[in-house]
Amino acid sequence: MKRPRLGFGMGRPNPDPAASMALLAEVRDRPLDPGYASAAQARRERGLPASTGPRSLILIVSSVLLGFLMTVAAQTLREPDPAAADARLELVSRVEAQQDLGDRRVARIEALRAEVAGLEEGALEDDSAGSQLAESLRTAERQAGASALVGPGIVITMDDASSRDPLVNGNAEERVMARDLQVIVNGLWAQGAEAISINDQRLTSTSAIRFAGEAIVIDFRGMTRPYVISAIGDPEALEREMTEGATGRYAAELRDEYQLTVEVTTADEVTVAAATRLTTRLAVVPTKEDTP
Repeated sequence: MKRPRLGFGMGRPNPDPAASMALLAEVRDRPLDPGYASAAQARRERGLPASTGPRSLILIVSSVLLGFLMTVAAQTLREPDPAAADARLELVSRVEAQQDLGDRRVARIEALRAEVAGLEEGALEDDSAGSQLAESLRTAERQAGASALVGPGIVITMDDASSRDPLVNGNAEERVMARDLQVIVNGLWAQGAEAISINDQRLTSTSAIRFAGEAIVIDFRGMTRPYVISAIGDPEALEREMTEGATGRYAAELRDEYQLTVEVTTADEVTVAAATRLTTRLAVVPTKEDTP
């Protein structure tokens, strides 16, 4: 399996450096305009100096003024703008406040979910029929990703090339792309993974891994590197897929061709958190025939 070249939605292609180098080479090799060079050559052939009159003095004065203006402009640009700094601090403060609010709401959701689960068990386990219904409900929650799971599996850590400067666009292919995570995750599902999360974000049947500008987004939540993929399942089968299968060959290409980090480790206990964005799409009232 080959990694596709960058296309729509996968990142920005690198600019051709030859476009700017050609202009620099022209300035270096031909510093004078051809017309000025021809005029100077004609004067020399007639035994006259290359330039006369006050133009040399004007050129010197203009050069001094231009240098002064450039120095002033450089100093002005280097001075921090207090208004811009204040606006940036305010924006950072607002982002941190919203993140804190989101974390508190997630914690509240988990607490309410645990409370509801306790009430369900207490209401359903009074008799055998209720116990069977409670077990069916727990199975459905595990399949839908509504409950956290713990079990044996593997952990895959992916990161950009160590030589890539995150402050510069650089080579876009030396970073982990949404396509890479999709291939790895699909390979794990195909090998029988029971539950998968990326950076503690649970993947469900409706999850989407995609690019949004320069960031990878999963279910409308931005991910930050490194990307830690946790998968519960048969550790041997999952590791074999990551070393010998098609997914493993794809991961090897990421390491060899693009110097990306792809580390695979097995674990006896892998934790996959419950999904935080679950929506009921279909619900019906059970009839007597549906009751066990």
